[in-house]
Amino acid sequence: MIRRQWTVQCEEVPSTVEEVIALLLRNRGLTPESFLGLELPDLERYLRIRGLDEAARIMARHLSNGHHLVLAGDYDCDGVTATAQMSLFLKDIGYDHFAVVIPTRENGYGVPLRAVTGHPGARLLVAMDCGSLDVETVAAARARGMDVIVLDHHEVTADGTAPATVLVNPKHAGCPSAFKEFCASGLVLLFLTRLRKALEDRWPRPVLNGRYLALSAVGTIADMVPLIEGNRIIAAEGLRAINRGVSLPIEQIRGVSGLVGRKLTAGHVGFYLAPRLNAAGRVADPLTAYRLLVENDRGRAAGLSRDLNLLNLRRQQEEVRILEEVRRRLNGRPPETRTLVVGDSRWPPGLVGIVASRIQQELHYGPVVVLSIDSREGTARGSVRSVSGFDVHEALGLCGDLLARWGGHKMAAGLTVAVDRIEAFADRFEAVAQSADPEVFVPRGRIDLPLDPELVTTELYEAIQELEPHGVGNPAPVFVSKGVDVQVQRIFGKNGEHLNLLVGDSVPAVWWNGAASLPAGRTIRGDVVFQVDWDAFRQRVALDVKAVLQSPGP
Repeated sequence: MIRRQWTVQCEEVPSTVEEVIALLLRNRGLTPESFLGLELPDLERYLRIRGLDEAARIMARHLSNGHHLVLAGDYDCDGVTATAQMSLFLKDIGYDHFAVVIPTRENGYGVPLRAVTGHPGARLLVAMDCGSLDVETVAAARARGMDVIVLDHHEVTADGTAPATVLVNPKHAGCPSAFKEFCASGLVLLFLTRLRKALEDRWPRPVLNGRYLALSAVGTIADMVPLIEGNRIIAAEGLRAINRGVSLPIEQIRGVSGLVGRKLTAGHVGFYLAPRLNAAGRVADPLTAYRLLVENDRGRAAGLSRDLNLLNLRRQQEEVRILEEVRRRLNGRPPETRTLVVGDSRWPPGLVGIVASRIQQELHYGPVVVLSIDSREGTARGSVRSVSGFDVHEALGLCGDLLARWGGHKMAAGLTVAVDRIEAFADRFEAVAQSADPEVFVPRGRIDLPLDPELVTTELYEAIQELEPHGVGNPAPVFVSKGVDVQVQRIFGKNGEHLNLLVGDSVPAVWWNGAASLPAGRTIRGDVVFQVDWDAFRQRVALDVKAVLQSPGP
């Protein structure tokens, strides 16, 4: 695993639970009123997005005219949950004159041309989580007389924007929205609030209830957008809906994830639910996940959930195989370059993104590109994962003449490159990274504040839960207890890789994958970095250890 250099943001030591929460909020520049008090009606302030009302009026007109619609969504969790929301709304108003197109990973990212050519009678194309830069497909649709609405959040370039009738993208230079970080699933939820108002009186106006909020929350959490402001509202309200059990599809995927009876957090969504929904797009057909999310029959939903669970198991096995192959290529040592570009013809295109993330966590801290090579076509499609402070969208732009296609965000992107240009691209990409500040490539961890282990109580755990949902932009608090005794009580796991610890005199702890870092059978004194967690099996608070900073003495 990558070893981090930890820095403490605040050296003030709290003595009460109230002081802990106050310091956490202060460290993050937040107040209880602006952060803890946000509720669903507060989403109203985020509706000032370029094109949102115009797009709603256009779609309402097509619905009134009974036109055939095509809904095109991306293959990942965000795209699928966005498409599912739109489909649910149409079904709720009794409109079934529409088709759904979701490309496979083999098709590549973006609106596939078959969304246009395969539906010659369609008059409206709605693209979700894609479309901003899909010039060819959008132009083909417009040439056939179709309107095109794009609901997207990917970075927009000045000279390559698709000629949509309306582009709804907060990152468009002309968008007045102060908040730019909604994902497609969140944008669709906002769009549907405007579509409800734009409909003629003859249409029913379905309440955008927990079914919609649950889907929007799953997409928002899975897409790793900052869980602040509008996204925090969507995620928090959606999690409440999920925990009320209002979404049959989510309940079924929750069941196969082994989470029945648990109060779900953003972490559960990100590590259990989303991977199963994403598995369909990674190793099979993303329509399997879509069909689950719009299913209202319990038996069929249960069957689709089992299918996704099996696909996720297959994904995990393939991921481990690829990661071990990369580990062998590196001979157990991180590369000397700042970037890493690897590829193979045996690596499925649906797994390159998640493998890139794993490589960055375990083998190389820096921008990572993993390519799936198609030797017959002479092309490679890949995913890029970056580190904080290095904008891969900008970096790929500086390599644009070597790429057939690229797009994405500052922290993650996708690309297509000719096989005979991979080496030149890797060299250019590394040169761009070499021009950046060296400090960007030093792995760092943030500690919020020091904490006495005796303050780790159920009361503290419950207080921290009020700061949920945790994720990008609002990470779970990290604490450090300095100069405490740490005793290894038990080694467990299939390969003996995990540790049960006792911190201080009485606080239980778990250190996942920590066995290689701490000697068994000894008590040492060290600075323990941890998060406050809940042991559901023993029904007690426990520490989730991230590091022990000091080595044991003689």
